[in-house]
Amino acid sequence: MSKRLAVQHAENMRELGGYETKDGRKVAARKLIRSASINHIDEKDQIYLQDYGIKRVVDFRSLEERESQPDKTIPTAENIFLPIFPIEETDTASASPKKMLERMQEGIQATQQMIEVYTHFVTDAHVRGQYRKFFDLVLDNQAPEQSLLFHCTAGKDRTGFGAMLLLSSLNVPQEMIMQDYLATNRYLKKVVQEMYQKAEQAGVPANALHGIEDMMLAKEEYMQTSFDEIKKHYGTIDQFINEGIGVSPQEIKDLQKIYLV
Repeated sequence: MSKRLAVQHAENMRELGGYETKDGRKVAARKLIRSASINHIDEKDQIYLQDYGIKRVVDFRSLEERESQPDKTIPTAENIFLPIFPIEETDTASASPKKMLERMQEGIQATQQMIEVYTHFVTDAHVRGQYRKFFDLVLDNQAPEQSLLFHCTAGKDRTGFGAMLLLSSLNVPQEMIMQDYLATNRYLKKVVQEMYQKAEQAGVPANALHGIEDMMLAKEEYMQTSFDEIKKHYGTIDQFINEGIGVSPQEIKDLQKIYLV
C-alpha cells in the first residue's frame, strides 16, 4: 500500500518506500516520492516537503506545461527539468492533458492516445534516453535522509512509467508494481473534476466527455501495453532496463544498495 504524503495542495503525492521485494527486503522510505503537479503547494506544504528531505525535484512535463503551471519551489531542493517527450513537435504521442484534449476535439479517442503514449514509452529512443537521465539522478541520490521527488501533471503516465522502471529495478513483484500504478485512481478525483471543467470550457462535446475518464484514469490495459511492447522487443523488463534504457547490471546493484533495506 502506497503512503500518501501529508500535503494539502498537491495530488497523488506518495512514497515508493515500503514495497517489499521478491527476496524479502523493502524499498527505503523517504527516498523516492512520486507526485502530480506541485504548482499549487503553499508555504506550509513547502516547509513540510523540505523537512521530509526533498533535495531534488524532477519535472517530466512538457515545456508548455512547465511554463503555464510552474513548480512552486521547495526550499533547499534543486528543480530539474526533464521532459520525457521531445520539446519540438513531432509525431510522438503526447501525455500532456491539454494536448490530449486538443486531439480529442479532432476526433482521436482518448484510449487510442493512451495506447500510443504507453507504446512510445518503450519504442521511442528519445523517451528511453530521458528515462536513462532519470536513472542517473536516482543513482546520485545516495545521501541518507535525502529524497527525490519526480512528477508530471497528473502523476499517472510519465511518472507511473518511471515508477514502474524503478520498482522493477528494485526487484518488486510485477503485481505489486501494477497495484502502485492503479493506486493513482484513489488520489485523482479532484484532478478529474478539473479536467471535466477544462474540457467543457474547451468546447469538447458532451458525448465526448467520457473520454476524460479514459484519459485521466490509470487503467491496467495502458501499462499492459508497455509490458507487451517490452516483451515483443526485449523479452523481459530487466532486459529492457538494461538494453533499452541503458542501465548496467552494476548500476542495478548500486540502486539496490541505495534504496533497499
